[in-house]
Amino acid sequence: MKTEDLRLPEEHTTDTWQGGTRHRFTLFGCETWVVEPVEPAQGNRWFAVPEWPTAYPTRNGAAELLRLGFYMVHIRLFGQYACPEAVEVMYSFYEWMRERGFAEKGAMIGMSLGGLYSFRFAETHPECVACIYADAPVCDLGFGLERDYRVDGIMKSYHLTDRQQMADHPLSPVNNYSAMVKAGIPVLMILGLDDNVVNHKTNGSLLAERYQAAGGTVRVVGRESWGHHPHGLDDPAQIVRFILSNTIW
Repeated sequence: MKTEDLRLPEEHTTDTWQGGTRHRFTLFGCETWVVEPVEPAQGNRWFAVPEWPTAYPTRNGAAELLRLGFYMVHIRLFGQYACPEAVEVMYSFYEWMRERGFAEKGAMIGMSLGGLYSFRFAETHPECVACIYADAPVCDLGFGLERDYRVDGIMKSYHLTDRQQMADHPLSPVNNYSAMVKAGIPVLMILGLDDNVVNHKTNGSLLAERYQAAGGTVRVVGRESWGHHPHGLDDPAQIVRFILSNTIW
């Protein structure tokens, strides 16, 4: 794909990020990124980082994937907790990408709250997602009950009137994964077993257990004596291999 094929909005800025050319602009009222690799791979393969796009790129595989020719994409929906309206903005961005020749399916890199966005998008639009790498992911809306500063945002985003409605919510990934399983979307989960921000037992581990029991493919890498940060791995090779093996057709 040539740069001009991206048909970027007239008002956009360009800089360099992790060796790629980062185009920044506003789309659907949201800050949006498209990071263009130096030499795009055949098929215009891509990966999305829904939250924390600048975090740990050399640990989560983003820098290496850019080097291998993947596009990185991001649309900022911070504070919307992957509510249905936010997921539809993600889909509108996906349609924008498809109109420009991006691959039909891409990889999701979901760190922390980015895991919530990744799973919610994949469950709602499984036809768009090839695989998910989730790192210390939020998989239960009720996680906010443990930290009051999140409660108001989750309640507002999901139009809830009682904070207890967050608990065991039907749209939480731990309860809402059947479309992903049916579509055969593989998941790589990296969890800190001493995470005191996102409890892995009620989030990533619980989803992994239920996903596998339902027939889904999931691999869990549990790290002893490891908290919430840093995301990724000292050597992200297995993350990169996972994404490569599930985005080449």
